[in-house]
Amino acid sequence: MTREATLDRNGIRSQFRELAELLDEAVTVYLIGGGALTLRNLKNATKDVDLIVENTEELERLRRSLRNAGFQPPENLQKEYEELDAAFILEKGIRRFDVFRRQVAGELVLSEPMKERSQHLFDEGLLTVRMVSANDIFLFKSVANRDDDVDDMVVLVQAGIDEAIIMDEARRQIGEIGQDAFVRSMKQKMTRLKADGYSFDIHDDVSTLYTELEKAETVEQTVWNLYDTEYRDDLYDGVPRSRLERQLPEEVDVDEALEWLRRVDRLQTAPDGSLVPL
Repeated sequence: MTREATLDRNGIRSQFRELAELLDEAVTVYLIGGGALTLRNLKNATKDVDLIVENTEELERLRRSLRNAGFQPPENLQKEYEELDAAFILEKGIRRFDVFRRQVAGELVLSEPMKERSQHLFDEGLLTVRMVSANDIFLFKSVANRDDDVDDMVVLVQAGIDEAIIMDEARRQIGEIGQDAFVRSMKQKMTRLKADGYSFDIHDDVSTLYTELEKAETVEQTVWNLYDTEYRDDLYDGVPRSRLERQLPEEVDVDEALEWLRRVDRLQTAPDGSLVPL
């Protein structure tokens, strides 16, 4: 059964006030998702309060305090919420917290630049609440798979986003987390938005990033093929770059693709300068 959006601005603030009363040690939380949009007056209400904490210690303080107050894991959690890979989800009546430890959907992380862009909302007892920027909320929602996230992304664009900040953060995340799967998630979300009749400037930026991903994957597969068929012996440490370049289409920027693969730890350069797939 789909949850109704019942938490308005006052309800969210009341939920945080209750949480603060439960804590016996200090905790800082970063508000993302629909709760942040509601407090920005971009939504009337939200279904739940999505939070990020930075470390395991704060995560366990939150979990312990909420469980002691009677909050329980929800029954029959919808698949799209399971895919978000929250550290825990606890609810009591209409009140619900979806809490992540630094990473959302197993993909994007709360980075230092994100923390710097976040806004301090209030201190309540031992609880400090910060809200991530609208640009970073958009990025987090671009890798989530809930129906509401598409609607929220439209609202964010209409309210005004900075595409350059979002794309800079997306590129920076590739190196920080050593993964690029989220780029495919972003592309899928942009495709869905376009299918729903929405076309924004950031569509082109995401398409460019996705094309870079595809070219990096082409280079990776080519390196593997050459390594397996021609260079798996003691005469070579890896695949010579010159051999790789002869095998690739001219439109592939080899330097760009190799740098991408190094950032996600799927390729390394051997002492003799040849390329070794990982």
